[in-house]
Amino acid sequence: MKKFLCLALALMLIVSCFAACGGSGDDDKSTDTSSVSSGSDASTGDTAASEGENEDYISMFKNIDVSAAYGLDGYDLGGREFYIMQRWFGYGKPTIDFQGEVIWNEPENGQLNSINTAKKRVLDEVQALLNCTVTGEISSLTAGDIRDLVSTDVLTELGEFDFCFESPYYYTTWVQDKMLVDLKDLGIQFDQPWWDQNAVKDLSIMDSLYFALGDINTYDNDGTFVLLINKTLYNNIKDKDYTELFKMAKDRTWTFDALKEEVKGVYSDIGGEPGVDEFDQFGLLTETANLYTHALAAGEKIATKDAEDVPQLSLQTTRTYESLIGAVELYQTQDVLVANTEPYLTKYPEGDEVYEKTVTNTFEQGRGLFYLSGLIHLPYFRNMDDEIGVLPVPMFDEAQGEYTHQMSVHTASAVFVPVGPNSEGENGKQIGLLLDALGAYSKQYLTPEYYNKQLQQRDFQDPDSAAMLDIIFETRAFDLGAFFGSSWNNAFDLYCVMDTNVESRFSAQVDMIQAKMEITLDAIRAKLPVLEAPGA
Repeated sequence: MKKFLCLALALMLIVSCFAACGGSGDDDKSTDTSSVSSGSDASTGDTAASEGENEDYISMFKNIDVSAAYGLDGYDLGGREFYIMQRWFGYGKPTIDFQGEVIWNEPENGQLNSINTAKKRVLDEVQALLNCTVTGEISSLTAGDIRDLVSTDVLTELGEFDFCFESPYYYTTWVQDKMLVDLKDLGIQFDQPWWDQNAVKDLSIMDSLYFALGDINTYDNDGTFVLLINKTLYNNIKDKDYTELFKMAKDRTWTFDALKEEVKGVYSDIGGEPGVDEFDQFGLLTETANLYTHALAAGEKIATKDAEDVPQLSLQTTRTYESLIGAVELYQTQDVLVANTEPYLTKYPEGDEVYEKTVTNTFEQGRGLFYLSGLIHLPYFRNMDDEIGVLPVPMFDEAQGEYTHQMSVHTASAVFVPVGPNSEGENGKQIGLLLDALGAYSKQYLTPEYYNKQLQQRDFQDPDSAAMLDIIFETRAFDLGAFFGSSWNNAFDLYCVMDTNVESRFSAQVDMIQAKMEITLDAIRAKLPVLEAPGA
């Protein structure tokens, strides 16, 4: 697992030996689609490592794990230029800050923040080591438009895009259409610590892997769902201290029933208008998609895998039904503000405005006790007067023994490689080599900067929340049934309904989901494109 406090101590000691990453610390708010130059051309003031430091670093780095596993210092890619395509997640949304994976948007003042300074250092080191150039696009186009661009590139065999960072949800149909490379064919060392081992295990299908994530990217972390807590509000309205909740979380007694008890009775009509509205005080802030989050937190998935790594539908279980029904019943109480429900959808019909104007604003203004949200929203809360912390999403019951956390399948990033001339033969092996190198150097520079400094020391400054982040990232799980939703009849959507009639809803769709899943599995077995089943 990649991002928790126990990042190999030796690696941390090495990072501390060299110049600390600097920058303004301000978030880049550029709103243009960016074609980004290579890291060696970016301006960072006095933050770049000297040539002597660079040589010392590579020498020490080779003695840790990279040369033993891959021998990166012996490769020369002959000046090859690699080009990335990625979506600008959160473009135009004030509650989301995103700077790109591997590459970044150049700020107007020329000063990189600390995260992008770390990315620049990674890119400088890797480009120098492998004799290559990495550039690309952070596009403000929609996910669909970007998909069309990459699709055209594949179908015309232009080979413009060497690899992409995007939400896998929009590209899973490409597996059965033979438009994505099996990443294991590129020689990537997926057993190395810079790849998320939970994702490698969970996302493989019959030993093929089409999407990966690890230290090379950070938006997968930002897309991880957690339970934020307003500690100031908790101590003001409860007859006990919030630290008891952190102890429960550490002791693995933090359950859904415990959350319900904490949420119960918190609602207060402080908005000044008759009836419940988004200006009142609530115990829990959430959205309908988080009904699935509770089911996953109960240890249940849409699809699990057998001993041969073949997916099997597993959504029709008693525990799935019980966890969903319990979540719906909680969400229907006045103590819970559910963003994307009436009357808020009518009141705020523009894009994601309904989330910003309801749950996000409510938490930022100190009127929400808990907020079930992705970490990507943290920048919005940095100027809050109240002190906030983070807790795991609670287990269904104590017998479960461990938490299970979700990475959003609709907005968080993973890396994938489109089929084309750039990914064939030796060209493909070079992409694999580059991805390994970027991942390895990101583990050295980027992960400590993002995880230890930004999340644990900037966003959550208390040791309890830092320990919770360790638990959360160690217990992330990746549900193939959710990731392949666009291919498998969108089973995820069945979870996101404010209705307790769960069993009949699932039963009505399970045969179609199974049929769609078999199309994908047959294509992987044959490694050939497969047409849609007639009438599907």
